[in-house]
Amino acid sequence: MNEGIGAEERLFRESDKPSEDLSCNWHYKKSADYSDFASTDVSGKWCIFVSPTDVDEAWSKISNAIENNQLMCAKVSTALRSMGRDGHVICVYTRDWDDRQDLMRAREVLQSLGFAKELGYKRDIDTRNRIYGSGEWYLRA
Repeated sequence: MNEGIGAEERLFRESDKPSEDLSCNWHYKKSADYSDFASTDVSGKWCIFVSPTDVDEAWSKISNAIENNQLMCAKVSTALRSMGRDGHVICVYTRDWDDRQDLMRAREVLQSLGFAKELGYKRDIDTRNRIYGSGEWYLRA
């Protein structure tokens, strides 16, 4: 154990790496072009589930795509949020779940980044209404 770090510092450790951050539940990233984005009843997100060993690399890819204005915004669960769970989730947002062209454009960007497995797209209104399990996914692609 590191003698230079106190127990409280370890307990609430802040880190740029989602796999190590115990100071908050989520890390957020927004493109400069979408700095005004906020979750609404018509927004939604592609959900990417990743292991603790892969989350930092996955988040780095998503973060870079946001910086390059390929994606609008995203959030990733941290070590604190993921305690007791199988892994992490990265949510990549779109402005309007009824805009199928934009949903598929974002999905193509994710595929180009290596997220080739089928992903689920969930509407924010369904998250707010706590719809999980059967009927959870608006779209799978």
